[in-house]
Amino acid sequence: MQECEKMPCELRIAGFIGLKCESPETVVGCHIEGSIGKGTSTKVSDVFVAAGCRLCHDLLACVDPRGHIIRDSYPSAFWHQVMRANQATISRWISAGLIVIPDSELI
Repeated sequence: MQECEKMPCELRIAGFIGLKCESPETVVGCHIEGSIGKGTSTKVSDVFVAAGCRLCHDLLACVDPRGHIIRDSYPSAFWHQVMRANQATISRWISAGLIVIPDSELI
């Protein structure tokens, strides 16, 4: 999860409401709500994470400044972007050697 702090914002969902991502210093690992592994007293697995700036992290689960729930306003585009961000984050982790799958190659 700390590796996310070295990454750019992969979520980039602030643009859905005409805002810009915050500075790279605010990037953290954002757990994707609704993912497999979340339940009573359990957190989403760190595999279901995307690097995101503070603004995009807040927008991932919350409403925008006008009170709209972003994922409900743009459901297809929103989830496409979230999944793309998760894939980019995991790919960076594999490239950095944080996730190792024996006898495999990242293509």
